[in-house]
Amino acid sequence: MKKIYTLLLFCFITFSLSAQTEKNKKVEKVGSFYEVTIYYDNGNIMQHGFLTMDNKLHASWESYNEDGTKKCVATYNEGVKTGTWIYWNDGKRTMVTYENNKIIDVVKLDSIK
Repeated sequence: MKKIYTLLLFCFITFSLSAQTEKNKKVEKVGSFYEVTIYYDNGNIMQHGFLTMDNKLHASWESYNEDGTKKCVATYNEGVKTGTWIYWNDGKRTMVTYENNKIIDVVKLDSIK
């Protein structure tokens, strides 16, 4: 189950970054990173986060459902999953802690907070 969450999020982010048209994506250079915001056709944010100059996911990444509700908050360090990721799904919250791309803990909570 842990690996499924990881695989789904990775595929979602990778697909979203490669499949968006320029009208649905805003990229700004911020220091030595790119700040990326990807939008749904309805104008709501799909994903927001940072990329390194060599296109590795970096720092905080947030993913949203089309209605604007938060789906996931993730943290990367130059493409490596790190820290506690939070997933919201079906009225429940799951916290997955990563260290160097490996899951070290999963906590499922009954309600969204």
